[in-house]
Amino acid sequence: MKKTTLFLAALCAGTLLAEVKLDPVFSSDMILQQEKDIPFFGTADPGEKITAEFAGKNLNTTAGNDGSWQVDFPAMKADNKPYTAKFSGKSNSVELTNLKLGEVWFCSGQSNMYMRLGNKFIRGTTVNNCEVEHANANYPDIRLAFQKMVYSHLKEIPAAIDPFGKWVPCSPKTVVNFSAAGYFFARKIHKDLNIPVGVIKAAWGGTPAEPWISDDGFRTAGLQKELQLIDRFKLDEAGKKEFEAAEKARYLKQLTAWYPHFEKAGADAKARAFAAGWDKPDFDDSKWKPAKWVSLRKYTVRWYRMNFRLFSWMRNKPLQLIMPKGGDFVEVFINGKKVAEYLPCIPEEEKKIDVTLPAELFNARGSNQISVRAGYFHRGPDRSSMINLLERTGLKVDGKTFVIKRKWKECDEFAISAKKLRKNAPKFISIPYHSSVFPSNLYNSMVTGWTRLPVRGILWYQGCARAGDPRYYLLLKALINDWRKQWKNPEMPFIIVQLAGYGPERKKDWQTFIEPAPRYAMARDCQQQMLELPNVGLITAIDIGEVDNIHPGNKQDVGFRLALEAERMVYGKNVVSRGPMFKEAKVENGRIRVYFTNTEGGLKTSDGKAPGAFYIAGSDKKFVLANAVIDGNTVIVSAPEVKNPAFVRYAYVSFRGDCNLQNGHNLPAFPFRSDAYEFHKLKP
Repeated sequence: MKKTTLFLAALCAGTLLAEVKLDPVFSSDMILQQEKDIPFFGTADPGEKITAEFAGKNLNTTAGNDGSWQVDFPAMKADNKPYTAKFSGKSNSVELTNLKLGEVWFCSGQSNMYMRLGNKFIRGTTVNNCEVEHANANYPDIRLAFQKMVYSHLKEIPAAIDPFGKWVPCSPKTVVNFSAAGYFFARKIHKDLNIPVGVIKAAWGGTPAEPWISDDGFRTAGLQKELQLIDRFKLDEAGKKEFEAAEKARYLKQLTAWYPHFEKAGADAKARAFAAGWDKPDFDDSKWKPAKWVSLRKYTVRWYRMNFRLFSWMRNKPLQLIMPKGGDFVEVFINGKKVAEYLPCIPEEEKKIDVTLPAELFNARGSNQISVRAGYFHRGPDRSSMINLLERTGLKVDGKTFVIKRKWKECDEFAISAKKLRKNAPKFISIPYHSSVFPSNLYNSMVTGWTRLPVRGILWYQGCARAGDPRYYLLLKALINDWRKQWKNPEMPFIIVQLAGYGPERKKDWQTFIEPAPRYAMARDCQQQMLELPNVGLITAIDIGEVDNIHPGNKQDVGFRLALEAERMVYGKNVVSRGPMFKEAKVENGRIRVYFTNTEGGLKTSDGKAPGAFYIAGSDKKFVLANAVIDGNTVIVSAPEVKNPAFVRYAYVSFRGDCNLQNGHNLPAFPFRSDAYEFHKLKP
């Protein structure tokens, strides 16, 4: 099925095309890619004649039998002028204003690309110095587009810009939740090239490469493991309905049989007695902790409490309490009275609360208290944290909703190790394609709609979700080739951020630990292998990692290095954009001399100390920490306990805090291993 047909089916199903409409990727304030033909496309009545006006030119077209239309204006160079585009049909016209020609980049990946700039520093959530960065982010010629986070199984759907509903000029208000890496990249490109820049954020935390690759991409690459999964769930609506009903019935049966064991383990009357009074308004919860997101590792019954006041428009009226599904069972108390609940052994779709409460239950002008008791059965979908549920709980009246999103407190009534209840525990409902990680699900919803819009290139920051899996090499290569095919640009620039250091389990002993199977190092290796492909760029973040923070706050250097790489490989600027890369290693008198490329300005260390993070081994590949000395544009590596060295590694571990080798342009050396992994032998 052609993309235009899919687009129409998603956008216009069940309605008659009566007006000229533009595809959702277009809006006022957007940036159009310079030096490429400029397409505008959308829908209208089949056979309707459409006139398009742009940059002093008029083009005419006719909507096809499926209602789709497209006009292509000739390529233009950026000139910093604002343009207007107008599209007229028989009954209406659509006008876009403040359009500019410039450079457009598609920013994608997982949480480190998604990570927002922020306006208040929260470690792992916003960037270093974000208060100042955010306040100074006034760049009206940088334009931002936020692709909505949505997945789609088997069906390609149009792009969706959210939350503003359109492209927006960069300002403190609009940039606060934008990709920090994308923003810092755009800022440098904009300043250095003196040109408008558009950046599209299409990222989703925790996602591997698979959901970002199209069905066609998997088939072209012959990736059998993923193709088997895709084909297993190529079900029509009737097939899906049957599969899901059977899966839900299976879970409910297993849960009903297992739940008494949970009660007998301690989540019974004794636990309730321990928590007596926790639902009362006057209960002293001063020692309770603030509620926070946490991935539970135990079977748990947890309480949450908070106080709130009603707004004037809510007083003396019945209020509708709305609470989406959160825990496996839930009880809700307001001012000491139980007002709603759902039980554990009922169908999952019934696990929600929607009940109207009498006005008399609330203190109209005083404080009200809400308590929630929730049970969690270890490790299942939507069970990691009740706080996500609570932050969507609201009281509704007269069409307006008050979300009870204040300072919740929490305390456990009962918790038990998963090991003690694992026997016969029910396997949670598994509908693989209802997920942001299922193959092609994000390509279908967050990528395909943009592939008809010309862009200069891709910025890609992802890999944590596939750390340690050598097949990531095959997947990432398939993704690059796939996106280039879908954009009809065989050598479209594709720049990758190599993963930063991260190893929380090594927080206390990274200085001495010898890592036998470095998961994150393998992911970085896969990323570096993409340099086999033409027009692929790579920057490393190995030196800015934080041992126990998977989202390091230094996104300024990430954006800066991405921009340098783009300026060198795409814009032809004479800049150094990469740090030292391994070239070869030679054994010399019980030592190993390492040769590098990208040694402009010579080799040095960032802290003036000897190079750290080097390892050496003999033919047995038993690596030990090594001594390293810079000698011109090489590094000599040795260790007293390795008399006959054969192999050398640098930073080929999940985390080292002493990755200090760099070139004269202060760009860090890339991790490497001389005992190269044979990626080319991997089978699809």
